[in-house]
Amino acid sequence: MIRSLSIVALALLASAAFAADAYALRIVRPGDTLGQVASLYRLPVDALLESNGRNGTTVHPGERIRVPLGEALGGLAEPAPEPPPGFGRHVLAPGETLSEITSRYGIGIDDLVGANPDLSSLDRLPVGVELLIPPGSGLLVRWEPDLDLGEVLRRHDADPVRVLRANAIHAPSDLEPGMLLWLPGIAPTTALERLAQVREMENRYVWPVHGRITSYFGRRSIGMGTSNFHRGLDVAAPTGTPIAAARSGTVTFAGWYGSYGYLVRIRHAGGDESWYAHKSRILVDVGQSVAQGDLIGRVGSTGLSTGPHLHFEIRRNGTAIDPLGELN
Repeated sequence: MIRSLSIVALALLASAAFAADAYALRIVRPGDTLGQVASLYRLPVDALLESNGRNGTTVHPGERIRVPLGEALGGLAEPAPEPPPGFGRHVLAPGETLSEITSRYGIGIDDLVGANPDLSSLDRLPVGVELLIPPGSGLLVRWEPDLDLGEVLRRHDADPVRVLRANAIHAPSDLEPGMLLWLPGIAPTTALERLAQVREMENRYVWPVHGRITSYFGRRSIGMGTSNFHRGLDVAAPTGTPIAAARSGTVTFAGWYGSYGYLVRIRHAGGDESWYAHKSRILVDVGQSVAQGDLIGRVGSTGLSTGPHLHFEIRRNGTAIDPLGELN
């Protein structure tokens, strides 16, 4: 652990021009070897030899070894750029969701994404991550030396006057590499599309209805010494219970389907299909796009059924698979 490394001084030079000379001092302890010290800092032994002007690897307890931090840590960390005027900060607390944060600050989820377009997820962010809270809707971009302000404004169809005012910029010469530039009123379309794909992969399938499972996937007895193969899950629920789309997709079938009764099939990204059978009511149409959680029908007992329940299947490449392995 870091506490046991006996670092007695940390000499970080103030000027970035001398960043490569930044080093730590470590006192050699009994039993230490130069190789062990190098391993602790993930350095080649040659780097320690060069930093300490040594030809040999012999060290003695009490000696001080220079550890070049520029090589050990991959270079000095650059401080995060300051956001434009009017932004706040929020550190994600345990159990806190982004919807709670947006409600607290009176902004929309699109606004939050626009201020944090590099978010890795909308649902599974680690505790302690710092979020920028914007003054409204817009998109935050990082300014790079090879960018042209006019081109950036044209690409995003941004209002030049609003951009200059929002960032307290008086002339293009005020733009510095690495600074954050706020484009008010611009939707973070690319970031939202990426995060929607991330959410799709993270969430996979959710339960379309909650209740007691009365029949599982696999072979089952149907009495009189006979059996058949059950291709999904049967979930008992009262007639009229809302049924939700287990995953976003497009409705490919909505109607009567023999023993399935009133059936809805939804095609998902990647080709999977989910089937929802024995409905009392169908509330979607073929070709309709649905989001995960959208209401698509109500529980019933139509078709070959002995009581109100939802028969739920997931088919991959045309073959039914066990839904329990896919549901969150």
